[in-house]
Amino acid sequence: MNRGFSLLEVLVALLVIMFLFTAAAKISILATRSGSYARDHTCAAVLGHTGLVRLAGLDYGSPELQEGWHRDPSNPIEYDGRGGYYRFWQIDESTKGKQVVLSVAWDEGMRKAADFGSQISLKESGCPQVSFSEIIPAP
Repeated sequence: MNRGFSLLEVLVALLVIMFLFTAAAKISILATRSGSYARDHTCAAVLGHTGLVRLAGLDYGSPELQEGWHRDPSNPIEYDGRGGYYRFWQIDESTKGKQVVLSVAWDEGMRKAADFGSQISLKESGCPQVSFSEIIPAP
């Protein structure tokens, strides 16, 4: 009569349990990272939208609506208890008014956002970013 488990059966059971715990740990880490990215993306979207609303409310001849690349003077912006957001906008004249492309970039891991000097350097940085586009009609 055989009582208990053999050493091989115990090792196989421990191996299965180890794989299950490893998979659960990986899923937990992935969920935490995804949640953090979603929070950052949402904060950047809010900052971008409020920036566009502010620009649309300015006088058409305002210096912030002159053609060219603009940096938010409050960069880096702190929002929702987290800093490291940078807001920029490019103004181009169009037949319908002023074309505004507003971007918000933020730090993520080794990719650090900064006060970029142009739209090209912002895109080449690899930093996560969201962009919004709007036309401010001529008066």
